[in-house]
Amino acid sequence: MSAGKGDTPRPVDGEAYRANYDAIFGPPYPAWICRPCGRKHGRGWPEGHVATFHIGTCGVCGIAAPVSEPRDFGHLKKWPIPPKKP
Repeated sequence: MSAGKGDTPRPVDGEAYRANYDAIFGPPYPAWICRPCGRKHGRGWPEGHVATFHIGTCGVCGIAAPVSEPRDFGHLKKWPIPPKKP
């Protein structure tokens, strides 16, 4: 059976696909977050919680620092983070 556009799938341009996806759905949720951004934008550190940090790039501010997963800060209150008002 044919879908009417040929039997051979056409190649996908990965860069164009990613650009369209990001334009529609916004930036991806950060995998890593630094402590200052976690305290500022997170819901709070659960009592008795222990986390592992490593040196990496924060997905919120983009600075290389000790980072952990956003879940360690109770996840982010809002994503994407709205820009500051002047």
